[in-house]
Amino acid sequence: MSKFFSFIWDHRQNLLFLLLVLISLSALSLSSHRRFYLARRVNRAILAPFQLVVARVDYFLQLKSENVKLRKSNFLLNLELYRLQEAKRQNQRLEALLEFSRRYPVRFIACRIISGGLGEKAHVFIIDKGFEDGLSPNLPVLVPEGLVGKTVEVDPHRTVVQLYSHPEFRVSAKPRGKEDRAIVGSSQNNKMYMFNIPLRNQLEPGDLIVSSGMGGIFPKGIPVGRIVGLEEEEEMRIKMRARMEPAVDLDKVSEVFVLADTAFIGPGDNLLFEATDSLTQLWERP
Repeated sequence: MSKFFSFIWDHRQNLLFLLLVLISLSALSLSSHRRFYLARRVNRAILAPFQLVVARVDYFLQLKSENVKLRKSNFLLNLELYRLQEAKRQNQRLEALLEFSRRYPVRFIACRIISGGLGEKAHVFIIDKGFEDGLSPNLPVLVPEGLVGKTVEVDPHRTVVQLYSHPEFRVSAKPRGKEDRAIVGSSQNNKMYMFNIPLRNQLEPGDLIVSSGMGGIFPKGIPVGRIVGLEEEEEMRIKMRARMEPAVDLDKVSEVFVLADTAFIGPGDNLLFEATDSLTQLWERP
C-alpha cells in the first residue's frame, strides 16, 4: 500500500494532467445541456469560493481606505474645534482684561506672553512690549485675578517678567483690612509663603493677602494670594510664616497688564517708601 501511495505522489503532476484530460473528454462527450450543467457545478465548486474571497478582500481594502479618510477628516474637525474653542477662550480673556482696565483711570499697557522660561529661567515670562512701548524695569505686572510679577530686563520690543514664583521675588504685603505687614515670596519648594510674621498676629486661614504699598514698586491693594495655613518658622521659632495659595494661576496666563502709571512708582527700590495711591478699587466689584 505504501508503494502505491508513493507512486501516486511521485507521479502526481502526470496523474493530475491525465485526470483533467479525462474530465475534458468526458465533458465533450456530453450533450450541450449536460456540459452547461457541469460547468455551472464546477463554477460553484471552484470559482465561486475564489470570487467570494476576492470580493471580501476588495471590501476590506475599501473599508480600510474609507477608515483612513474618516480618521483624517475626524482629526481635521478636532483641530478646527480646538481652534474655535481656543478663539472663544481668548475672546473671553480679552473681554475680562478690557473690562478690568476700564474700572479705574490707570495707565496700563496690555502685553501678550510670547515665551516662558527654560532651565534656570523657568520662573520668568517674556512679553511682546519693550521700552519703545513705554516699559521700564521694576513695573508691576498684573491680570484681573491679581499679581503676576514685575519687569526686570527691558529691550526695545521685548521684556522679561520676573514671576512671583521666582526664588528672588519679594513683595511687601498684608491682609486686606488688617495691618500685619510681612514679606511674601516663594520658598525653595516653589510654594508661596508670607514670612516674618510676629507670633502675636491676627492672621487666619482664608485671609486675602494684598500688596501693602511699601517698597516703591507695587501700589496698595493688589491681590497676592490667600492664607491656607500658619506654622512656626524653623530657625528661631519667634516668628510665624503663612502658607499661601497664589491669587493667579500662572499656567492659565496668556495676556498681562503692565502698570506704567508714574503715580504708583516710588523713588527707588526702598522698603521704607509707601505708595500714596491704591489699586484697591480695581478689585472691588460693583
